[in-house]
Amino acid sequence: MSVPHSETCVPPRCEACGIGTVRIGKLPRIGLRPLVYVYKCDACNQITSVEPERKEDALRRRSGSMRRPRR
Repeated sequence: MSVPHSETCVPPRCEACGIGTVRIGKLPRIGLRPLVYVYKCDACNQITSVEPERKEDALRRRSGSMRRPRR
């Protein structure tokens, strides 16, 4: 069983101080609201949220547009 990319990627850096963050929670997908991971910076207590599904969708769109057309 493979692990989704969002589960294996490195946590984001803090936008305020640039130090790495720690994942403190996960808000599940409910209705139209996407899955959200919540991270916290230990140095400055800044809270950051990331929607991994949107990031992966953007990566898929980019890679799809870069493919060469079939002949």
